[in-house]
Amino acid sequence: GYFFLYFDINLGSVSILPSFVGFLLFLSAIQQLKDERRDLELLRPLGTLLAAWHGGNWLASWLGTALDGRFPILDLIISLAGVYFHFQMLTDYAALAAKYQQPEQNLDQRLLKWRTCQTLLLTATSLCAHPLRFLTDLWEPKLIVLTMAGFVTSLCIMFTLFDVRRIFRDDVQSKEPQ
Repeated sequence: GYFFLYFDINLGSVSILPSFVGFLLFLSAIQQLKDERRDLELLRPLGTLLAAWHGGNWLASWLGTALDGRFPILDLIISLAGVYFHFQMLTDYAALAAKYQQPEQNLDQRLLKWRTCQTLLLTATSLCAHPLRFLTDLWEPKLIVLTMAGFVTSLCIMFTLFDVRRIFRDDVQSKEPQ
């Protein structure tokens, strides 16, 4: 899901890796893990809203326009909803990692560290990119630095989530009859 969210490859104005697909993958993971971590199910309505917003934005791109920037207050609300969604989802994934990991793996702590970095970066980026920000000329270099830091953080989150997924694969394989 994070791959679709953070890597944007366009053909003209249309993304071939639309971010709404990332949210659909997150919703799929929530569905599969809801019995393991009940709190994940609480993210479903917010994930659905974010998928719909990003899907609408992707559809608008086919018409050569965008929803982003047309409704500044709604943009800010969507940004804050996204920050909360990712914070809570990664918190729940860290709790699952803590439950199933080997003691020396420390995946839960890695996820919590990268979750905190991501939350700070998403918050700062949202504030810098928001149309109501002050001193607009001074924010552009900071936004570039935040974007680069966000890219590194997103890669670290993805690699850590691959390790967490491996825990579940190993657990399922160890329970299969030999």
